[in-house]
Amino acid sequence: MKKTRRKYRVAIVGCGKIGALFEAEPKREKPASHAGAALANGRTELVAFVDTNKKNIAAARKLFPSATGYTSLAGCLKAEQPDIVIIATPPTARLALIKECARARVPMVVCEKPLAKDVREAGQIEALVARSGMTFVLNYQRRFSPLFARVHADIKKGKLGRIQQVTGYYSNGLYNNGGHLVDALTYVLGDEMVSAIGAKNDSNTTHPAGDENVDALLMTKKGAVITLQSFDQEGYGIHDVRIYGTKGSFVVTDYGMTLTEMPARPSRFTGIKQLDASRQRSVRVPLSATRDALAHVIECHEKRRAPVSSAANGVSALRILNAIMRSAKRKGALTSVNGPI
Repeated sequence: MKKTRRKYRVAIVGCGKIGALFEAEPKREKPASHAGAALANGRTELVAFVDTNKKNIAAARKLFPSATGYTSLAGCLKAEQPDIVIIATPPTARLALIKECARARVPMVVCEKPLAKDVREAGQIEALVARSGMTFVLNYQRRFSPLFARVHADIKKGKLGRIQQVTGYYSNGLYNNGGHLVDALTYVLGDEMVSAIGAKNDSNTTHPAGDENVDALLMTKKGAVITLQSFDQEGYGIHDVRIYGTKGSFVVTDYGMTLTEMPARPSRFTGIKQLDASRQRSVRVPLSATRDALAHVIECHEKRRAPVSSAANGVSALRILNAIMRSAKRKGALTSVNGPI
């Protein structure tokens, strides 16, 4: 008789939108929350919610009544002994929560982005994760996407030639959503961002409290120039990327789900090429905000693989975002990514 593997027990810390409540929105692709992902994954069972606010727990348990509610992570870990803890709190709480998981020897942790409130705490988390031996996945979702993996591989193989210019468009806060762009571009380009120029965009007023929309120029080690442009989400949300190399272009739209490739060809002007719209190809690959991070942490834990999104790239993303913000506060002064924090 074939032995059935037991399911991994999941506890979710933070009963907000991405933790649980997005699941109630009918138009969102499911699973839309970490709770929904835990329920949908055949390898996991959702056993607990943790939140300091009892009203938040009640709202989450209304959607997922089988999970027990706790106001203390320590109490949850002692009672439930989860195999996976998903941290979906604001970044200010992350370091203390990950310390609690390390003390309890939780095998797997999935953490929302950004990694921490600042680079110093992010570095402490990186060191803590390394000492603990836990499998730790940071939920920068595009790193789990087959579409972004394809872009990464094609750029590495030289399909676009030398990368010249890159433009990324985001809405709703530099650290909240701009961080997705910064991390995704670091991943697909296989390049290091070394300096930044930032300018606050005061006309784009829709953003989380304390997380302004900032436009930026980023310079990379290999010589590519990256432009980040913010939008006011009151009009519409956006997360698009345009990458131009010497041999063609990649354009990613639809919040990271549609890729359009366009090669260069000779034009009617002698010695000059142009992008060939007649040969453009598009492919769409659905992207989940939560499902793939959970599947990835299990795969990495079982196969003892290093995650494609870890505390290390979380520290790197925060350094880049901080350099952009420092430049904006210094009226656009060129700022080193690896400078003082």
